[in-house]
Amino acid sequence: MMADETVNMEMLENNLLNVTNVTDQSSAYSESYPLHLLVPLSVTYAVIFIVGILGNTSTCVVIARNRSMHTATNFYLFSLAISDIILLVCGLPLELYRLWNPFTYPLGEAQCITIGLASETSANATVLTITAFTMERYIAICRPFMSHTMSKLSRAVRFIIAIWVFALCTAVPQAMQFGIVSYVENGQSMSACTVKGPGVHQVFVISSFVFFVVPMSVISVLYALIGLKLRTSRILHPVKKLSLDSNERPGAHTPYRNGSSQRRVIRMLVAVALSFFICWAPFHVQRLLAIYGKSLEHPSDTFYLVYIVLTFLSGVLYFLSTAINPFLYNIMSNKFRNAFKVRLN
Repeated sequence: MMADETVNMEMLENNLLNVTNVTDQSSAYSESYPLHLLVPLSVTYAVIFIVGILGNTSTCVVIARNRSMHTATNFYLFSLAISDIILLVCGLPLELYRLWNPFTYPLGEAQCITIGLASETSANATVLTITAFTMERYIAICRPFMSHTMSKLSRAVRFIIAIWVFALCTAVPQAMQFGIVSYVENGQSMSACTVKGPGVHQVFVISSFVFFVVPMSVISVLYALIGLKLRTSRILHPVKKLSLDSNERPGAHTPYRNGSSQRRVIRMLVAVALSFFICWAPFHVQRLLAIYGKSLEHPSDTFYLVYIVLTFLSGVLYFLSTAINPFLYNIMSNKFRNAFKVRLN
């Protein structure tokens, strides 16, 4: 998880437990996590890390080394792979450390802020990239006359650079909330890299709205419009011509093949967007739930348990989202699958 994902999870747990009347539950959660939870989570995270790094690195190499794959859409997927690698490197090793050492942070204040900035930048770039390639497909299918200028590689590269610059600028206010928080509980010194700045509630509520609710709404509308266009398009749904004319050119059925390829690309991109929503929705719900829980004077035991379960679930799904895309490319794209096979051989 990113440093801010739990939004001061340890301190929130302490606050919730301090107002809970169940003393035995309080003592249970004040200790390290049990082995039957630590071991499977650690194995899961290790597998996600290895698969995610190898899969996204291979995606970058395949796109970079195959000129036939130098398209606007694939350049966006290259950017998405880079953001996934950054999220894995910045977040997962520290999350594994936190699982086994929940009360100490191994790095300093500067590293805490830097890692938070890198993670937030990559997270913002991820959703903006998915929104961008959805818009690119919408223009290519629903506004074909605009696609001749909007879908150029040079323009796609400029858009990707603009996405990362914007993602970095918008991540700064969030990163400035990070820092090392030290406290003492039961005579034991504890520290955590978490949010501690003023206005933290407003910053992360706005972030969830701007970088999840709004983009996913836009993406849903655009794919709905694309779907309507595909249903009525004669280009993407042609009737395959049956002819015995010996003079028929070998490429006569090119529109049919192009239409089929177009539909496969759309299905793959929809799968990427859908997996992003499924994996990231619990993350944003957990973040908002944590902020809401800190404002409660007497949170219930049920609220606390739901929060804990959602925290672990959102952590696994959050990192799973960084490793799943290469599998989707292989499953749903013949071009990617063949390119990966060539690369592996």
